[in-house]
Amino acid sequence: MLSGLLNSDIAVEVNISIMRAFVAIRRCLVSQSSVSAELKELWQHVKSLEEQSEENLRAINDLDEENQQSFDEIYVALSELAKKQTEVNRVPVVLRRPIGFVLTPEPGN
Repeated sequence: MLSGLLNSDIAVEVNISIMRAFVAIRRCLVSQSSVSAELKELWQHVKSLEEQSEENLRAINDLDEENQQSFDEIYVALSELAKKQTEVNRVPVVLRRPIGFVLTPEPGN
């Protein structure tokens, strides 16, 4: 504002520079219309991908609910097999003499 009021060579140059800056900004905004169209297209593409991923998650959750009972039955069967396996492989514990140096008390102490 001050550069428009002052009447010197420097003030005129500053005022011209300011006007050129505004013109450059306007050109940038006008050229951004093509960029904004691309951004809008990208936004729509991202939105469609999000919708597809939500549909996939819903399908996975539906499968999970349907198969959860089957998986539970499999886990129960595996745990029963593991229990049987440990019962079959159970080895009786043999009491052994301890390994290493054993200090025996001296008589009279």
